[in-house]
Amino acid sequence: MTKARWVRLVAGLFVLSLVVAACSSDDGGGGTTGTTGGATGATETGSGGGGTTITIAGFAFDPDTITVSGPTEVTITNNDSATHTFTLDDGSVDETIEPGATETVTVDVSASTGFHCNIHPQMTGQIEVA
Repeated sequence: MTKARWVRLVAGLFVLSLVVAACSSDDGGGGTTGTTGGATGATETGSGGGGTTITIAGFAFDPDTITVSGPTEVTITNNDSATHTFTLDDGSVDETIEPGATETVTVDVSASTGFHCNIHPQMTGQIEVA
């Protein structure tokens, strides 16, 4: 990796850490909390009445694990050039998301379950219940 790419990467991570720090202050509003970023295995938490965001890029869900507590709105943005689905393994949600589109679904599960793309079965994730 060239020095210029390293500098851009470090600068991007610094900006991301500032954004996360600013968004994680406790204002009592009950919004989304959790860890975000480009790393596979990241977890985001949504509480009842709050929300969670998932991005599809590179034929993967990011984050690939989310935690919900009660009915939670999940917003999925497809940054790939292919159509994907956001489908819960229990069958309660099955949403098609076109390239460049953003869809919001309500996840209301009482037990942990997986999610996947019906079109690309290698794309999987997990929903944990708090």
